[in-house]
Amino acid sequence: MLSPARAEASAGFLEWLERVDSEGRVFLSVVAIHEIEKGIALLEHKGATAKAAGLKVWLAGLVAAYDDKIIPIDASAAAVAGQLEARVLSAGHDPGMADATIAGIAKAQGLVIVTNNTKHFIAFGIAVATPNEALKLV
Repeated sequence: MLSPARAEASAGFLEWLERVDSEGRVFLSVVAIHEIEKGIALLEHKGATAKAAGLKVWLAGLVAAYDDKIIPIDASAAAVAGQLEARVLSAGHDPGMADATIAGIAKAQGLVIVTNNTKHFIAFGIAVATPNEALKLV
């Protein structure tokens, strides 16, 4: 599940991730796939083709492994995302549609976002945790 480009994770987090994944409680947002694909395409445009190729293989495996755990954007999540993004924009932040949509999907589904980029999601007022904070989650 971890990107080969950012595979630094504590042993405790990896054990937690394996446990919750085996319990069927790990999901992937369709927006995350978009963001990863965008990053791969940008690497290709910069000439980092070997790195891009490695990430393509990793992403294909991730999508295959989590095929039934990839959460789409439905009307409910889109509505929640729009409301969250408007509130955050009104407060002077510009999170971008991708993060707003991920936040909306998580809130609509009652999920916690686990990421090293918690600063991208805190303004939305949703459940978010770093990998180390995730260890305390049930």
